[in-house]
Amino acid sequence: MLKQIGILNSEELSKIEIALAQIKTELEEGKFEFKSELEDIHMHIEFRLTELIGETGKKLHTARSRNDQVTQDVRLYILNQGKEILKSIINLRSSLYQKAKQSLDVIIPGYTHLQIAQPIRASQYLLSWFWALERDQEFFRFAFKASEELALGSGAMAGVNYPTDREFLKKELGLSKVSPNSMDGVSSRDHILEFLFACTQLMIHVSRICEDIILYSSQEFGILKLPDSLTTGSSIMPQKKNPDIAELIRGKSGRVIGNLNHLLVMLKGLPSTYNRDLQEDKLALFDSIETVQISLEGIREMIEGWIWIPERAEVSLKNGFATATDLADFLVNEKKIPFRTAHELVGTLVGVCVKQKKTLFDLPESDRVSISKYFVGKEYEDAVSLSLSADKKISYGGTSKKRQEEQLKIALDSLKEAERLFL
Repeated sequence: MLKQIGILNSEELSKIEIALAQIKTELEEGKFEFKSELEDIHMHIEFRLTELIGETGKKLHTARSRNDQVTQDVRLYILNQGKEILKSIINLRSSLYQKAKQSLDVIIPGYTHLQIAQPIRASQYLLSWFWALERDQEFFRFAFKASEELALGSGAMAGVNYPTDREFLKKELGLSKVSPNSMDGVSSRDHILEFLFACTQLMIHVSRICEDIILYSSQEFGILKLPDSLTTGSSIMPQKKNPDIAELIRGKSGRVIGNLNHLLVMLKGLPSTYNRDLQEDKLALFDSIETVQISLEGIREMIEGWIWIPERAEVSLKNGFATATDLADFLVNEKKIPFRTAHELVGTLVGVCVKQKKTLFDLPESDRVSISKYFVGKEYEDAVSLSLSADKKISYGGTSKKRQEEQLKIALDSLKEAERLFL
């Protein structure tokens, strides 16, 4: 662009491009020499450029300020790193999809209030996170829009005294629009805020998945098992198998939430345009990106590596009276008993089971019949069946096998579209 407006000639442009390429190599190879007397990376690069090509290097900073340069660099960095995060989200969704396919016939407890509620297919559980991550994927796409704006050319805050072609710069950098106001261009950090909002929502989902993994793999739940490579032992208790990776990721989610809060609090009291406080935005951004990437890699390994323990899931479902609602629905639908009466009958039955330390499956028939004449035979067995319970949930998005097969097809289409766009 400096050549286009007559600041550089072709020879000078070529010299600068060659020298900048050399500086890039020096930085990548760790050979670049940093000097304490130079204020920041911008001055270091300009100093080294001048060392390599002489006075021509001093023309590099023409028509720009560190204010517009830094905010533009950060926007480009967000776009670059954000695409890597998107790829990781899609890879995680792919792992969830594959695990859901493998888990179609596994019946596990569904929980509300952390108590056993109803039998569900394990695929239903896994796909619930698949769709949450699709929303995260779309949130990042939305957040990128703020970074696709050209701020370069805004100068320190009022613009520059040169006839710069900002449309040309926009096209060169592959951006979608030019910031319409120079003051807003250098002072806005909305692009970082929106990106960190997306990171925060993603990490909240990731943290909740980790919480499930920690609970479901515990001795109290025991419905899934993590591979030894993803757990650690105790320094004093030889029987322990701790889900350290899940716990660490759950803890890391707080860092990302904290980074967002850090930036929000910093920005709320700033006067217009650039203030040195804004240097703090890099810490929040860089740490969040690193934390998100590490977390996505770790949780993907756990999802791919865990195995379900259906026998333990079955015991939990039976002990938790997970099909009590199905039995009440049977009385209402098949025997035309008013719902409130059906609810009371099943509640009485559960009370007897608890008193005798039995389940709906092993309570003697004589005790069942004493409560209702309908609590007998194959009709009763079908009403309390765990697998049949799941298959009765025939509404769209439900946990019946037919609806799960349908949901897997929709999920595959969604995954293929995401892979087409981003991989």
